[in-house]
Amino acid sequence: MAQRKKKQAVKDQRDRERVRKRVERRVSRKNCRYLAWNHLTRNQKEVAQRIMAGDYRRIGPAGWGFLDKFLIFIKTIGFLECLDVSGEGYVRRMITISKLLLTYQMKILMGISSMNQVPQLLFGDIGLLMMLGYTAEQIENGHCKRGKGKKKGPIHKDTLADALDRFSPEEIEGILNGGVKLLAKKGFIKDKIYLMDATDLATTEKCKGAGRRTVIKKVLTRQKEIVEVLETTHGFKLHIIRSLDSRIIVAAKVTQIQESEKNWTLPLVKQAIENVGSGKIKLLLIDRGYLDGLTLWTLKHAHGIDWVIPARTDMAVTKDARGLREAEDQTRIFRAERKDLKVVGLKGLMSYDQYGDDAHQLKDVNAKDFKANPINAVMVTRWDDKDYPPGKEKVFLTSMAVSDPLGILDKYDLRSLIENTAFRELKQGWLINKIPKKTERAVTAHAILTVCMYNFTNAYRTDLGQELTERGIRRFRMQTFSQTYAKVMIMSDEHFGIFDLEEFAILLGKPPKDFRPWSDVDPEAFKKEHGIT
Repeated sequence: MAQRKKKQAVKDQRDRERVRKRVERRVSRKNCRYLAWNHLTRNQKEVAQRIMAGDYRRIGPAGWGFLDKFLIFIKTIGFLECLDVSGEGYVRRMITISKLLLTYQMKILMGISSMNQVPQLLFGDIGLLMMLGYTAEQIENGHCKRGKGKKKGPIHKDTLADALDRFSPEEIEGILNGGVKLLAKKGFIKDKIYLMDATDLATTEKCKGAGRRTVIKKVLTRQKEIVEVLETTHGFKLHIIRSLDSRIIVAAKVTQIQESEKNWTLPLVKQAIENVGSGKIKLLLIDRGYLDGLTLWTLKHAHGIDWVIPARTDMAVTKDARGLREAEDQTRIFRAERKDLKVVGLKGLMSYDQYGDDAHQLKDVNAKDFKANPINAVMVTRWDDKDYPPGKEKVFLTSMAVSDPLGILDKYDLRSLIENTAFRELKQGWLINKIPKKTERAVTAHAILTVCMYNFTNAYRTDLGQELTERGIRRFRMQTFSQTYAKVMIMSDEHFGIFDLEEFAILLGKPPKDFRPWSDVDPEAFKKEHGIT
């Protein structure tokens, strides 16, 4: 009896295993049907032949058809693999995580400011959706039977917004890190100088998980009086390290708005080193908010990274530097001037008590045997035709030699680029402040994914030539959109083509009598190229 029960148990286990495998195969087939990752490729000649034979599947406005090249670029470089994250907050998955993330990044790239605009501007572009891998059935009826009879589109706009709330910060940062590593490996990042700064991502107090910062602010009243008021801001802070020349953000983190910048210097630097490689970062130009003695020491002595950072006005080392304005010591003090600029290089100042390693931090600064570590500085006495009176000079601390103080100041002046070309562009051109959902995770995901598109667009523009390199994203969009104006996109089974209206009419055998005067279509050349008699 016992033997019979044992055999039956084994048989039942085998049956259960067969059922499980059968269910897995069925689910796999269903996923392949609904969640296909079928990227159409552009093939003008093949599609032209299909049009003349009447064998094409769908026609629509070209719209943002220029994205075909960009999608091929990020696919070739390997970025799509970076989007293959688990999505820890997902239980039911009606769409692949990769496709969901890439869809949202196309929303970012197209400059769609509101989720309410997604159905018309993003889901209305059939060609783009099919390039993203959506099937005709998914475009028409969504990813499940519940979509039938409802508003057309592959997914609901709220599904796209809610998705950002389901990814952990680690997963989202992993996408950015993977993208930067690819760009570095492919030779897009060859910089030695990097910039570090932070900017506010303001929200409202209704945003779940938002930080809160209250500061005293001086304002001018109607009576022309200056008064102090308390100003409270809710939201987050975006910290970045950006390469100088290639304009690639190699590290980024989102924190609550009230958190001190200096707590995030070393985590950012560690992230950047892991992404671009050890020994690649030679000089870091840092905003004043990151000032911390232990951090600066670690950058130089643990990572071999030189740095330049403004000193605070209330620091002893600042007062020490200002006191040497008129001093003469050719071994320690180096003066230089140029046009409307006068600077002084100061070597070996001994009044920054906090500058040192962990053991140094534990020492009593009031002890008789306490000795500070030397630090260099550059003091500005005249800048932009403005003379600074004694006690008001600008002071910059640095780990670099200061025998050429003008060179130090010129390098730090480059840091303004991060404000002018990175943060301003991210906010005005990339709409990084237009968050899709009022939660901490959604803000983090939106900000980091925006940085990803910022990076790959900068890398992509280098392939287009120097003329596109300095153009902002808004001009980039406008110029490229003009290339698809008055054009149609035709889809066949696995290819698509983009044709001028006149070209499409030629392929149909019904060319117009007159071509647009601004059109560059050469009817005879087009016919010859496509074998049309």
